[in-house]
Amino acid sequence: KDEFRKNYKMQSCDNVLKSRYAICWEMCEVQRKYFDRIGVNNKTIFVYLNNGRGECHTFSVFNMNNYWYWFEASWERKKGIHKFNSLNEILDFYRDNFEDFAKFGYNKEDIVFYEYDKALAGCSCEDFYKHCLSGKLIQ
Repeated sequence: KDEFRKNYKMQSCDNVLKSRYAICWEMCEVQRKYFDRIGVNNKTIFVYLNNGRGECHTFSVFNMNNYWYWFEASWERKKGIHKFNSLNEILDFYRDNFEDFAKFGYNKEDIVFYEYDKALAGCSCEDFYKHCLSGKLIQ
């Protein structure tokens, strides 16, 4: 994990499509590019466990026909498109199911969500975290 954080550089969308390999952050950028191209209102969300260990995840949501959809491509046990009545329902779902990322348990109150803008290809793990944590805090 430390080696990953030290050496990680975010791929461009084109590289992800060529390599067919991506982590959640890169998948969100591919999804953002697709949704923007077809004109679908979408957001990318950074979920962060604020407990000093740094567990996190990113995911995409979109709004269509008065419903919110969670588009998940990298969380193996939750892959798919999931329909919710509101963005808050999606966030509550995450609060209740974050154990897949929190290897040593977690307190729901430690989970924070940020909506973030497009991240730059080539950024480091540390730069990506800073980028997301400077985004819009979702209460």
